[in-house]
Amino acid sequence: MAEIPQFLEATAFGALNEILAGFRDQNGYAQPNRYEVLIFPPSKLSGAAQLNVFQGMERRGGKEDIRKISLRAQDVNLPGRNLSTTNDANIYGPQREVVEGVTYAEEITVNFQASSELSERVFFENWQKSAFDEKTWNIGYYNDYIGAMEIYLLDKQSKRRYGVKLWEVFPKTISANALSYAANDQIMLIPVGFSFRYWTSLDKIQNPDLNIFDRVLET
Repeated sequence: MAEIPQFLEATAFGALNEILAGFRDQNGYAQPNRYEVLIFPPSKLSGAAQLNVFQGMERRGGKEDIRKISLRAQDVNLPGRNLSTTNDANIYGPQREVVEGVTYAEEITVNFQASSELSERVFFENWQKSAFDEKTWNIGYYNDYIGAMEIYLLDKQSKRRYGVKLWEVFPKTISANALSYAANDQIMLIPVGFSFRYWTSLDKIQNPDLNIFDRVLET
């Protein structure tokens, strides 16, 4: 007869009752359809472009319209993070990997529900124009066309439970839109690919150095 294996702790930690209790807990589970996206365009623009990103938006309500564009974000991905590693061969026995750097996603794509006049597309077209001049093709200063973006995950009570801030953001790609007679009663989506440098947590527990005054200055 085979011997019964012996472990320091014989009882499984993932008991069924405990798993089911997690559904009834007030924290519950995260739902990917409860989120919000906040977009912060650049406050300065290139002198070569001579273009105000808020031009046209101000005539229709200014910052309130920017808020509406943020609310029209139909889907978005939480950005990832990757630790670059290399093999440490200067040891005896099996090799191990050691961290040599950190990388972030090159860009994320957000699909915006389009209004009848495509003001969402026009807004990001103007944002892109702050990075170059259509007449001279000169490139603008980096700090004049970068902004920021915040992504929050909400619970069932619409309270923020998780949040990240993307730094040095700009709309790198405005994808093409297919027009078709067959697409009846469908909402047109404006896919915009945003480039960013890195992201940080907006949770004060995870990021204890964060405070409201820094948020105001950074934004």
